Amino acid sequence: MTDLSNQKPYCTVVDNQNVAVVVFGNELDELSDYAMDAGDPFWYIMGTDAWFEIQEVDGQKVLAACDCDTTYFHCPVDEQALSLLQQENGILVLFPRVPLNAADIKQTSDLEELREWISNEIGDDNMEGLIYCFYTAEDKKKYHGDN
Repeated sequence: MTDLSNQKPYCTVVDNQNVAVVVFGNELDELSDYAMDAGDPFWYIMGTDAWFEIQEVDGQKVLAACDCDTTYFHCPVDEQALSLLQQENGILVLFPRVPLNAADIKQTSDLEELREWISNEIGDDNMEGLIYCFYTAEDKKKYHGDN
């Protein structure tokens, strides 16, 4: 098995339309029990349980995975992803067990096609995916108050 322990999470844009975060470690493992099946290609985590938001670290905007009590990790986010996040409120989080560069991810806006790519090209045993909510500051206040 490939050692991915030195790989940091990263944010990328898939097909110029969807924001994805690739997580190599176990940073979000404790949240996997909250995953729900909506009959879509990927299960999802409800925004009341956990979400992504923009935070500022050392004067730089970063994308952070959070719940009410914890920030699990953050990763750099570029202007294209920031712009898309203002229009969309979901982030596809991929959990590969093999090395995965942003350029290797199938460029499609069709989540069913992306799910098939994972199954056929990567292998379901080698990568999972979940959809998380993205909250703007206004969304977070609306759903979680001043936490």
